[in-house]
Amino acid sequence: STQSTWGSRKMFSRLLVKSLRSAGQRKTLNSYSIWTDAYRSQFSKGEVEEKVRRLEQLQRIEISQTMTLIESTKIDDRVRSQQLLKHLIEKKLAKKDSLRIPPIRIGFCGSPGAGKSSLIEKFGLHLCNLGMKLAVLAIDPSSKTTGGSVLGDKTRMGKLSIHPNAFVRPSATRGIMGGLALNTNELALLCENIGFDVVLIETVGLGQNETEVDNVADFITYVIPPRGGDDLQGSKKGIMEIADMVVINKYDGSYESACKKLKLDLEHVIPLQAQRYDGWIPPVELCSAELNKNIGNIWEHIHTFQKERQIEIKKKRSRQNINNMWMYMSNILMNALQEEERNHPFSFQIKTAQEK
Repeated sequence: STQSTWGSRKMFSRLLVKSLRSAGQRKTLNSYSIWTDAYRSQFSKGEVEEKVRRLEQLQRIEISQTMTLIESTKIDDRVRSQQLLKHLIEKKLAKKDSLRIPPIRIGFCGSPGAGKSSLIEKFGLHLCNLGMKLAVLAIDPSSKTTGGSVLGDKTRMGKLSIHPNAFVRPSATRGIMGGLALNTNELALLCENIGFDVVLIETVGLGQNETEVDNVADFITYVIPPRGGDDLQGSKKGIMEIADMVVINKYDGSYESACKKLKLDLEHVIPLQAQRYDGWIPPVELCSAELNKNIGNIWEHIHTFQKERQIEIKKKRSRQNINNMWMYMSNILMNALQEEERNHPFSFQIKTAQEK
């Protein structure tokens, strides 16, 4: 049995390598032609400078069109989007202000129904009223049946989405696991290089083991409802380990006593966990998005972290860049393999080899 399994694996490996080699030979000239045409379709220097000027003025149409380019899977669009991002980053590095605190990325994650969208709207309006420029990247799940997405989070942020200091962009996961979209990191990079002070990233409703938001955000805010568990729940591994702050939402009405009890339970357990940063114990904050209660306290904790932890944030950004590079390359490779299998199926050969 072991020998037959090993033989099937060897046969599978040979067939896979053979298929990929033949695919490479078929596509070498075609791929070269595609990429050559894509680079020829780049923006001219004048077009890049004009688009960057409109982006830095935070013109909504220009920002939306650039984000669409970034999210596109077409090679022409990918080349153009990278061209714009490179120019923006180089321009910002050339006029870097050492006294200005860099923009911060704040991830809001939690289970479905925790009130993330409502909380983000009240929190975002609070930041806008303080004079800050805010970008919100709201991630919605895609249907496994149709591939579509409702993109309804922006609907819950009606007041924030029309505020002159805010920009809300919904995106679909398109099959990417972990609560984010494939290009969320690049969208955040665009926002912080065109003048936004804060980038809020709302994940899809998460389970305990979905922690991809930690590869994009500087600060993780874990939002839980009043009946989100007890001290044992707070001690479990996974998403609680990446949380830099825990926010208990819906602190109003008949839920007040349940919120207070949960806060005591979490404050008892969290200090016993291994801390990600020396001297930083994730605070537990009570708030009510419906009543706009204690919203300002959330920003006070985040702003303190932003001012005192710049070295840690820079180190984390370096790790995130590497992780996002590997995630993006893995996605490209899997898409290429799936396309090759659809065009030149070899699965029947694998099945035949296993039967033998």
